Amino acid sequence: METLGSRLRQLRIHAKETQQDVAKILCINRVTYTQYEIDKRTPQPDMLKRLADHFSVSIDYLLGQENKNSQQNIPKDLAKFLENTEVMFDGEVHHLDEEDKQKLKNALEYVFWQAKEKNKRKPKK
Repeated sequence: METLGSRLRQLRIHAKETQQDVAKILCINRVTYTQYEIDKRTPQPDMLKRLADHFSVSIDYLLGQENKNSQQNIPKDLAKFLENTEVMFDGEVHHLDEEDKQKLKNALEYVFWQAKEKNKRKPKK
C-alpha cells in the first residue's frame, strides 16, 4: 500500500525537485519535509493543502483515498508547465528559453480569454 510519504516522494521526483527545493517553496525545514516522505511525521491539515497545491493533486490523492488515474483529468498549472525547459510539439522536442516561455504563456492566455468571452456569448438553453 502506498503511503503519504511514498506519494510525496514520487510526486517530488516526477517534478524533478529535491527535498530542499520543496522545503524552500513551502517555507519549512528540509528535515521536516524529509520526515513527511519517510512517514516519520504527518503534515498538519494546512500543510497537506499546501503540499497538494504545490504538486497539483488533491489532498485525497495524497492520503491514498483517490488513485492517480483520477488526477489525470485535472488541468496542470500553466506556470508549472512553463517551468520545463523543453516541450514536445508535433513529435519533436523543443527547448524553450525565457523569451519563448513568455511568448507561449501570452499565446495561451490570449486563447483562454477568447474562449471565456465566446462562452459568455453562447445563448442559454
